[in-house]
Order: sequence, then C-alpha cells, then structure tokens
Amino acid sequence: MNTRLVAPIMFAAVATILLLGAGCTRAPSAPPTAGPASAPTNVPPAAALPFVASAPTTPPPPDIPAVPPSPPSAADAVAPTPPPSAPRAIRVTAKRWEFVPAEIRVKKGERVVLEMTSADVEHGFNIPDLNINRTLTPGTTERIDLAPDKAGRYEFSCSVFCGRGHFGMRGTLIVE
Repeated sequence: MNTRLVAPIMFAAVATILLLGAGCTRAPSAPPTAGPASAPTNVPPAAALPFVASAPTTPPPPDIPAVPPSPPSAADAVAPTPPPSAPRAIRVTAKRWEFVPAEIRVKKGERVVLEMTSADVEHGFNIPDLNINRTLTPGTTERIDLAPDKAGRYEFSCSVFCGRGHFGMRGTLIVE
C-alpha cells in the first residue's frame, strides 16, 4: 500500500464517522470517489477502527420515583432569623450657616441614615472621627449610612466654604 495515501484515506474515514455519528457500525455503501485514481478500495469498515465508540446496547434505567420528604418534626424546627430592621432616617438640612437640627442623637449600634439636603448653596458635611466627608449639592439628597459602635460626642462641620459664616456652621452627633 502506498504510504502517501494512508493519511488522506484515514482523514476521509474519520470525517465519515463524524458525519454519520460515533455510534454508527455500518460501513459506507460505496467507497469515496474523491481522491487519486490509484486509491485503494479496500478501506476497512468504520466499526473496525479502534477509536470508534459503539452505541450502548442496554436500555437506560427506568426513572426512579422520588420519595416524598417526611414532615418536619419539632426537633428540626429552627427559629427564623428576623430580617434586619430598617435603619431610622434622620433628615438634616444644611443652609447658610447652620445645620437643622444641629444636634443629632442616636443609640450605640443603631443603624441610621442621615438624609442630608442643602437648601441654598453647596455645603459639606464632615465628621472626622467617623471618617465621613460628603458634599451637599442643592436640590439633591445625600444619604449617609452609619451605625456608630462607640458612645461619645462627635462634632461635625461644613467642609465646603459657603461664605462669611462658614466657620461657625457646626453641630454635634451624640451617640448614647
């Protein structure tokens, strides 16, 4: 057999197997007509090739009916975890040279949302001890989430220069 023709014949055989399906065990009815005229016609059937997988001969197992779960017992009962409570909203308005309210009281660990608005010009809200510094733009609401874990008094101030009364624009967050 001519060794230069083995690779094209093998390629044709593999392509035929892939086109017909891996489980096919029948040989093609006629040899391929493509190729040189001197190509051998004694190509082995596809099932005789060692790398062809045969189709399974056993039927698939019958579906096994699902076993219904047993009802829960008192020992299995677990108290549901309550959903986290919604944070308390505290509205704070910044306006020329004051915060309203200027004193904000919260409990230690309490989740709160400061809903900050500016009534006139751009202001800032800065609590250095809690690492909070936000810019308050007129017409928008800035939401600041906090849950202070340490009791104490935290001074806050305007951090954006807003005019001659800017340095007196202060307030206190009291965590009890």
